[in-house]
Amino acid sequence: MLAGLRRLKPTGGSGTRRPVPTPDARSDTAHGTVHVFRLPDLGEGLTEAEVLEWRVAVGDRLTHDQTVAEVETAKSLVDLPSPFAGTVTALHCRAGERVPVGAPLLTVTEWGPEAGSGAVLTGYGTGGARGGLVRPPKPTETPGTDDAATDEPSVIRVPLDAAAGKFLTTQRDVPAVTIWADVDATGLLAARDAQGVGLLPLLAKSCLTGLAAFPELNARVDTGSSEIVRLPRVHLGFAAQTEHGLAVPVVRDADRLPLDGLAAELRRLTALARSGTLPAEHRTGGTFTLNNYGPLDVDGATPLLNHPQTAMLGVGRLLDRPWAVDGRVEVRKVLHLSLTFDHRVCDGGTAAGFLRHVIDSISGAVGSGS
Repeated sequence: MLAGLRRLKPTGGSGTRRPVPTPDARSDTAHGTVHVFRLPDLGEGLTEAEVLEWRVAVGDRLTHDQTVAEVETAKSLVDLPSPFAGTVTALHCRAGERVPVGAPLLTVTEWGPEAGSGAVLTGYGTGGARGGLVRPPKPTETPGTDDAATDEPSVIRVPLDAAAGKFLTTQRDVPAVTIWADVDATGLLAARDAQGVGLLPLLAKSCLTGLAAFPELNARVDTGSSEIVRLPRVHLGFAAQTEHGLAVPVVRDADRLPLDGLAAELRRLTALARSGTLPAEHRTGGTFTLNNYGPLDVDGATPLLNHPQTAMLGVGRLLDRPWAVDGRVEVRKVLHLSLTFDHRVCDGGTAAGFLRHVIDSISGAVGSGS
């Protein structure tokens, strides 16, 4: 035991001293279950990450999938969701410190017999089922009411999920603007039939060629240094409906993939999301999101950006509509596209140029598929 603790203690130099970690994974005590959350494998051969900012402190109560830290790897910025619910009882490193994969980040203690249940949007899941997507808890009635004794309906209380804080931050801190346009999708449908892929890969490819032409939208804002950080690679997030709700898998290095490879990766990640086995490196780190509202049977929306991303393309349902073609009116398949962007990273002309590029790409059958 003592030899193990000596191995965990920093040696030499002026490095940051870390608290001695509690037992790994979990340990049951008279006061609850103690978990140590270690830096997960973020994929792509990455062996370490720098903790840029802690989003929690010792004593804070955590829900499942709540973001606990923002870390930066050699390839991307990543929000880390907690796989555990409970109280933060220790932080094992400081902001600004680089930690290797597998190193302890924080200790969480779950209290009581029901600590394993909680609301999860996406991520590790509850009750220790890492990688799962689980159903949120059912609403509960306010105690102390007697329906038989009163005609007044019971008050229903529903806990906020882990995404609520992120939505608030985005709404408060990001000057977002939405622009939109309709597009004749005849060429898109012809490309789908000719190339043997679905509409989603073709729409994704249009986004990727648009980001190559307008890289200002593949960026994040570093408020600490008052700088815009333009990112060299596109990690494409896309909306996927599952029986447990919305998931947003991330295609890493999507800009490097040919159309058939992109289509295969979209299918693979969608299947993993629906089975609840989407790995951590494909749940976070996206730089741009493609959001498809068609399955919801709506024409469009003005979404909140997926912070720290600065742009999102929304695609509505495909409808038959009258469309002017060479001076005559025809019934065509029409899509409604909307682009929401952070006005700090570009002006309206750049955003409109990107949207126009996507429209031209769709109406022109999206290109060669390379």
